[in-house]
Order: sequence, then structure tokens, then C-alpha cells
Amino acid sequence: MWKGKEAVGGKLYLSSEMLHHKPHAINFQREETYLPLTDISKVERERSRLLGLPLINNGLKVTTHEGHEVRYVVNKAGEWVNAIERAAAEAKKQVVM
Repeated sequence: MWKGKEAVGGKLYLSSEMLHHKPHAINFQREETYLPLTDISKVERERSRLLGLPLINNGLKVTTHEGHEVRYVVNKAGEWVNAIERAAAEAKKQVVM
């Protein structure tokens, strides 16, 4: 996960209700982050950057309805995009019902 220009290593979890990032114990920033799926407006793949140059297409950019962007670096980014989009659509259906 990226917080500003700082990378925070850890694990990303997807549940039926939220996207959850849990940092590794060795990180200085150990605060877990939770993003409710109903807050997500858009999920996109993007290239990870090193020194400002795009490198590998293993990034995710998650945008909320308020316009906040959260970035993650993951394996199998395309599968993550599909899974998050499906879970978010289902979560939004549950709120409407």
C-alpha cells in the first residue's frame, strides 16, 4: 500500500464488506486500513513506479466516491480488479435491498 510517497508492505484482504490492508510487523506504520466496498467508485490497474518511471503493471488504484485514491501493489492485479468490482457491486446491492 502507498501512503503518500511511502510504501507500506503488508497483506491485502478482500471480504464481502471491505478491502483490508494489514501491514507487516516490521513496518514503521502499523495502522491497519479498512475501505468499505460501498465507498468504492472505481478500481483500475496501473503501473508501479520507481523514481517516477512506470515499471510493472502490478498496481491497483482504488477511487472512492469522495475522490480519494488508494494505491496497492499486488500479484495478479487483473484478478484483484475483477474480484473487487464483483464484491463491490454485490455489497451495493445488499445496501439497496
